[in-house]
Amino acid sequence: MWYVLQCQSGKEETVLRACRKAVSPEAIEDAFLFRCERLWRSNGAWKPVIRTMFPGYVFLESGRPELLSAELERYAGVNLFRPMEEPGYLIPVYEEEEERLRELCGKRRILPISYGYRDRESGRDRFVCGPLKDRIEQILTIDWHRRFARLEIPLARRRAVIWAGIEAQKFI
Repeated sequence: MWYVLQCQSGKEETVLRACRKAVSPEAIEDAFLFRCERLWRSNGAWKPVIRTMFPGYVFLESGRPELLSAELERYAGVNLFRPMEEPGYLIPVYEEEEERLRELCGKRRILPISYGYRDRESGRDRFVCGPLKDRIEQILTIDWHRRFARLEIPLARRRAVIWAGIEAQKFI
């Protein structure tokens, strides 16, 4: 099962390395981050970049959450991560949330760019390929000029905002 460990935004890589190094293999099966591919304008050209999808969150996979929580408790004073509202430091990710993230990001845990267009006749946005193709109802806003879409998905009993990279189709 997956769990969310909240940390200071921008320190995700540090916490990820610390978890992989300090937590025993009996307590943790995997530690990972979700990332998203976006387009970023630099020197007059759009270039693909990889960004953290959930700032301040590190994902841990474990079949023994009590042991994992106990091992993380030893590092509570190091200020690498923040305690959550409930006992322990872990918030479980529900199975349906886990499945949705697997569908969006695949095995590499990277949300790829979606390609689409705005229909001139109807004024509706459409995606022809990519993870947003069948998820138009989950999109809150689309900014074709800055090449991102903002989605809101449930994650660890909260609503998480995702900034997904988009690209306009040239031929439409």
